[in-house]
Amino acid sequence: MHKALVALAAYWLAGCAVNLSEARPARVLRGGEVQVSEINNIIVPTGALADGAKSVELVYTALREKKSLSAVEQRDFAGRTAANALTGPGFGAHVDISLGLGYRLDTSFRFGNGIYAASVRRGFDGPKWHGNVGVRAGYNTGMSVIPYLEQLNSYVEIADTSRWDWQAFAQLGREFQQWGRIWFGAKAMRSVFTVTVDATKLGLSKEVIDDQLDYLGGSFGFALGYRYAFFVGELHVLRSIGSVYAFGGERGLNGITIAPSWGILGQF
Repeated sequence: MHKALVALAAYWLAGCAVNLSEARPARVLRGGEVQVSEINNIIVPTGALADGAKSVELVYTALREKKSLSAVEQRDFAGRTAANALTGPGFGAHVDISLGLGYRLDTSFRFGNGIYAASVRRGFDGPKWHGNVGVRAGYNTGMSVIPYLEQLNSYVEIADTSRWDWQAFAQLGREFQQWGRIWFGAKAMRSVFTVTVDATKLGLSKEVIDDQLDYLGGSFGFALGYRYAFFVGELHVLRSIGSVYAFGGERGLNGITIAPSWGILGQF
C-alpha cells in the first residue's frame, strides 16, 4: 500500500507546472523604485485531473494486485504521463525583483523552482486608475518542488523537460492611499516545450516530444499592508488549448486551469 501511494504521488508531481502569476500591482514603478516579492503558486488543471484520475486508478490497481499492465494499458499510461508532465497539477515558489526604469517603464526578474523569467511593462496613469501592458519570456527546466519523487515512479519516468513560456498581459488597478491595492487583467501565453518520457520499464520506448500549448484567461489580485510591506493574493483562471501525440495516441490538453498565488511584497 505504501509503495502504491508513493508511486501515485510521483505520477502527480513529476513534470513542470506552468507559472502564471503576476502578483504585483498595476501601477508601473517610477524610476528608481524597487519591489521584491516571494510568491507561492498552486496549479489546479481541471481537465488534467479528470484525465489523470484514470491513470491513478490503473496504476493503483496494478500495484495493489501485483499484476502487470497489458500492452494497451502500458501505452495509455505512458501517454497520460506525458500529458500530465505538461498540464498536471503542481506547486512552486519564486522570487521577483522589479525595478522602475522611468519613462513609465519597469522590468522584473523571476527565479525559483527551475523557472527563470524577465518581463517589461509600459504604464498608463489616470486620475484614480492605473494600467499597463507587458510581455514576459520565461524558461522552465521542469524541476519538481519535491524532485526525489520523480525517481520513485516504477512505471514511467519524465527523463527531461524544458519549456519556453511567452506571455503578453494587460492590467488595470487602483491604489488606496498607502494600505491597499487591487488589480485585474488578461493574459495570453504560448508554451513551447520539449519533454522526454522514458517508458522502457514498461517495454516501450523513450520518446522526445516537441510541441506547443496555449493559455488564454484573466486574473484578479489584491495587496494589503502599509507603505513598504504588503500581503499579496491573486487568482488566475485560464483555458489551455493544445494536444500532444505520444506512444501511438493523441492526448488533448484542453481544459480550465485555476492558479491561486499568495506571498509577501516589499516596495522601496
